[in-house]
Amino acid sequence: MAKAVLDTFDPAVPVSSYAVEQDGAAVGPSIGVPSPLLRLVVIGAGLVIIAAGLKASASVANLILLSLLLAATLSPIPYLLSKRGMGQGAAIAITILLSFIGGAALIYVLARSLSRLSDNLPTYQNALAGLLDTIEGKLAARGIAMDQALKPDPGKIMGRVGMLLGGALGMVGYGLLCLVLVVLSLIELPLISRTTARPGTLMYRLDAAVGLVRRFVGLNGMFGAVIAVIDLGIMLLVGTDGAVLWAVVCFLFAFVPFGFMLSLIPPFVLTLLEHGPGRALLLFGLFFVVNFAGDNVIKPKIMGTGLGLSPLLIVVSLLIWGIVLGPMGALLAIPLTLTVKEILPVLMGAPPPVPGE
Repeated sequence: MAKAVLDTFDPAVPVSSYAVEQDGAAVGPSIGVPSPLLRLVVIGAGLVIIAAGLKASASVANLILLSLLLAATLSPIPYLLSKRGMGQGAAIAITILLSFIGGAALIYVLARSLSRLSDNLPTYQNALAGLLDTIEGKLAARGIAMDQALKPDPGKIMGRVGMLLGGALGMVGYGLLCLVLVVLSLIELPLISRTTARPGTLMYRLDAAVGLVRRFVGLNGMFGAVIAVIDLGIMLLVGTDGAVLWAVVCFLFAFVPFGFMLSLIPPFVLTLLEHGPGRALLLFGLFFVVNFAGDNVIKPKIMGTGLGLSPLLIVVSLLIWGIVLGPMGALLAIPLTLTVKEILPVLMGAPPPVPGE
């Protein structure tokens, strides 16, 4: 009997619509809609499996996701050129050419900056040792003795910094591959047509998620680029070494909530070691004013309505994506969380929204 039921099974018809006998001759009682708890458990298990797969392939996943993030940042440029009367093909070609040339030049400048910082590590080590001796002398003058076990070792600190710089220099090839993926993504993104799926379906939600992420990344990327250029001017004015490198760091941290405080730490410490506390405090003050005003005054006016993410959800998403993807997860946390937030109602079986609401 079970074979007969399988032979007449139509995948296009919902399982719950099949009437079956209650005497055990057929498959069994009717299969209804699964309980919300069962659906939640299955979806949770699926998300855990996906997260484990992303964590296992984090290096490749980060490369692809970062390339898409940068491509989405540049994607408004062809649209703006097309609005000025330029053909779509020419606008895309110009954007790709400028992106490739600018990206290659940026990678070269970053490599030179990292190499210069690596060569100057002995100078920074001596400056750090002198700064620590000055602090120790001032504390001793006030009758406070510093325990040698608690005193930082400049040699070990600069040794760790040297390892980080060496690892960053080894990622030049990674950056070139990312640049190629960005160019290919810029070619593909304008070819993706909008879906005509019904509201409430998975494809409709995915289309909405892509539009929301592209809007967030595009506007936030352009805003972050402007702030990074201003920060670059401040660092050049103060005389901070590796200013271009730290400006790129400022741009990347524009996608991280409260990230401007983290991006301020390296140039501040470097300026402190090179030029003393006076210029370092000047750098800190200018950075804080520019970035705080930009994040809390200018950016909300540009972005318009909020993203629908509470501060608690933002912090939790930073922690979760940081565990899954590593440090790159903090950069990608908001776009990925927006995508999950859009498609989760479909996975949970929520009814589609009523038109006009």
